[in-house]
Amino acid sequence: MSKDVNAVSRVRMHRNGPELSGVIWGSMRMQSQFSSLGQLTEHLNWLHEQGITTLDTASVYGHPDPFSVEEELGEAIARAGRDKFEIVTKCGIQRISRLRPENRVRHFDFSAKEIRNSTERSLRKLGIDEIDLMLLHRPDYLMDPDETAGALDALIAEGKIRHVGVSNLSVSRIDLIASRLKAPVTTNQIEFSPLHLDPISDGTLDHALREGYKPMIWSPVGGGRLLKSDDEQIAALRSLLAETAQTYGLAGPAEAAIAFIARHPAGGVPIVGSGKRDRIAGAIKAANTELDRQDWYAIVAKTNPSLFL
Repeated sequence: MSKDVNAVSRVRMHRNGPELSGVIWGSMRMQSQFSSLGQLTEHLNWLHEQGITTLDTASVYGHPDPFSVEEELGEAIARAGRDKFEIVTKCGIQRISRLRPENRVRHFDFSAKEIRNSTERSLRKLGIDEIDLMLLHRPDYLMDPDETAGALDALIAEGKIRHVGVSNLSVSRIDLIASRLKAPVTTNQIEFSPLHLDPISDGTLDHALREGYKPMIWSPVGGGRLLKSDDEQIAALRSLLAETAQTYGLAGPAEAAIAFIARHPAGGVPIVGSGKRDRIAGAIKAANTELDRQDWYAIVAKTNPSLFL
């Protein structure tokens, strides 16, 4: 039986981890995409109908006010139905915000106190009893691994967090926190795109394959630069991706970029933050499209010829 390229797969992120949808919807920019709670709720219902059941957010998300997205998303989840979704959120980033008057400078905090406070706030704002997946959001260089792991394990034991993972952590830092945790590290949410190939060569994707977890991929189209930049090299890459998209029956360069990241054997799951249905439908098809090896390498060569020296 042939694979339905328009169907969203289910992905086990780790043998002892959560099962998520094979395309994840990201909420970071939702405040600029939806003008009302009703519109956002309708969007969540539409996502569920397509098979996208995993929602990605973070305590720090919000614009112009950091720390404001979770509450708005929680209201829409309550309307759409909590049981329809797996909810991923993150803790650790501290930004200057009117909602955090105690923050004098941007910093990072994986202390037991902050992890617990952030978890309690996220549960309250999102209107849920348990977070499906909590990620440590970017490295805290002052992390005490025993303290951080102890806080996460305690919250799992209390039924407030179901699974834990990390975001943007190096291989050495993942190994460090994993050495102290009772629970497994079930994912690393990373940046990976035709414009950002570091995970291929710095050991990040090798680590995912070795340890048996699926990474989550943010900014698979380079944060929009891939589609808008006037840089000569990026324009040449965009042209190649457009040709690749045409070859595989995809909508355009953005979709070819998603097919590019999906081709890697680490099995990265793309996070798509668009509020446009055609973009999301295109991402679903792209995530199910397997690029030929030489087509994949042509994209690498266009982006970073030095990898072939």
